[in-house]
Amino acid sequence: MIKKFSLVFQLLFLVSVVLAQDGVMTIQEAVKSAYTRNTELQQLWAQLEQKKNEWRTAAGVSAPEISYFKEGISSGPGDPYDEKRITISQEIDFPLTTSYRLKGISEDVKALEFRILSREKEIKAEVKSQYVEVVHAVHLIQSRQNQLNLAEDLYNAVFTKYETGMGNGIDLANAELKKEEAKNDLDQSIWILHKARYGLFYAMGLPVEDQQYSIVFSDTLNAKDIEISEIFALAEQEKQPDYLATLHEFDAAEYFLKEAKSNILPDIRFNFYKQDYGSGFNFSGFEVGLKIPIWYPLEQKGQIEMATARQNEIQWKQNEIKLKMKRQIEYAWHNYSVSRSIIQRYNETMKSKAAQLQKLTLRAYQLGEIDMLNLLNAQQTFLASEQRYLSALRDYYLQLIALEIYLDEDLVY
Repeated sequence: MIKKFSLVFQLLFLVSVVLAQDGVMTIQEAVKSAYTRNTELQQLWAQLEQKKNEWRTAAGVSAPEISYFKEGISSGPGDPYDEKRITISQEIDFPLTTSYRLKGISEDVKALEFRILSREKEIKAEVKSQYVEVVHAVHLIQSRQNQLNLAEDLYNAVFTKYETGMGNGIDLANAELKKEEAKNDLDQSIWILHKARYGLFYAMGLPVEDQQYSIVFSDTLNAKDIEISEIFALAEQEKQPDYLATLHEFDAAEYFLKEAKSNILPDIRFNFYKQDYGSGFNFSGFEVGLKIPIWYPLEQKGQIEMATARQNEIQWKQNEIKLKMKRQIEYAWHNYSVSRSIIQRYNETMKSKAAQLQKLTLRAYQLGEIDMLNLLNAQQTFLASEQRYLSALRDYYLQLIALEIYLDEDLVY
């Protein structure tokens, strides 16, 4: 039973260069943009259009040849001749060869359609992952801002004790260094946000002129809680586009192998004549010729060996897809499971207790009940648990997105 498991990212866009907000870009809108603008995907669509029209160039019918022939020309008066002839010539491949070739191209078209579907799934996962990175970076800025606030509270508390003669210069210097480190961490998190944003824009294929600071991202991501047994039940190998593509690739290779073998059959040439023996083109004639493949050990055998090797390549590719799917599902599932446990543990106990510990130790330090080392340990515990939670939340979404590639439903939306 798939239960809805919702986790909310609280969006706080803290970059000072943000301009007026033009609207919110949701994760679904980012995916749609990638489908229409992703450069690699559009190249694949163009390749499909090429492949769909390839049969026109592979029909085995060459362009007809028209020739003019005149023989028996003497050097006497009137330029007499024995014969004039106008010829139309046409060459065609052996029909069986053409049939196999066209069937192979048709299977290649189907294989490419499934590869496009597979790439769409990968692009969808890539865009969603980049979107998660952006939202994670935003929350990392919030956490680093909290870190800076705590460092400033610490510095103020130590400075107050120092002025009253209850503190020492070592504690004050240490507190000042902590504050500067917190500023550095905050600056670094802003860079992480910029890097994540432009990674998302690239995955979307967003034009350079549209990559504005005014773009704001949704503050909510939802996810479904799913069991490993359900994943393996839903992620049927026979339904994976990559695997289906290899089935059609194998069928195409089979037809191309048959085409190569049929090349031992002769191609056909037709000639039709209109002849003039001096009284006009009153006579006709025709000619049928066969192109004999006497160089079989070179050309035809080479094509057969290449087609056979192609089939072996595809079979190994199918094995690779099986192994990759199993590894990816197992890896994503275990990481997802661990991340989910960390998130639940933080929400249920660690968040409130770490915050309470931090507040109590700050008050105790101000009253002189504990030293600065205990205060720093409490603050470090609070910040570490918060940032570990954010990291787990990020991994939680990323692993669900990785599992989406093998399923026909959205786990993160």
